Amino acid sequence: RATQTAEPSKLVLGDLELDLQTREARRGAHKIELQAREFALLEYMMRQPGRAVTKTMILEHVWDYSFDPQTNVVDVLVHRLRSKVDKDFAKKLIHTLRGVGYVLKAD
Repeated sequence: RATQTAEPSKLVLGDLELDLQTREARRGAHKIELQAREFALLEYMMRQPGRAVTKTMILEHVWDYSFDPQTNVVDVLVHRLRSKVDKDFAKKLIHTLRGVGYVLKAD
């Protein structure tokens, strides 16, 4: 008999919630409007809370192929996401790990 666990329909980290069915993001009572790549990046990071994700990992997951490592598309995407998720909140969730990449954590 198969013992697969059902995929969650919502991902939650602290006061950040991502609904995978309606493709809506909320932080507390605030709805966050996300573009497709921003949603993909946030989902990817929320599935790995507290774990560092490198630019290469983000490129492979969000764009589905390898980019020139000198490109700044990941930095731009993370900046846009950070401005939507963290800007109006004292507690920041998206953190930069110098020389490594980024991490999403609530503590």
